[in-house]
Amino acid sequence: MNEEVLLLFLQRIFPEWSITRGDDGGWRVSGHVRVSVASIDGALDLLAVAEPEAEERVRRFFSG
Repeated sequence: MNEEVLLLFLQRIFPEWSITRGDDGGWRVSGHVRVSVASIDGALDLLAVAEPEAEERVRRFFSG
């Protein structure tokens, strides 16, 4: 999936988190914690750890 499309999905699924891409290509994730990660995979890993129900939220979003 295109990273920009995935970013839009993540912003809808996790509205309490600010998930953005910096001019340097890095990703910023701010919510319960604030971190910079090198890739969208790193952002996904962070959300999976910081949000206990992250997997269920993603599943509900895509299943309708």
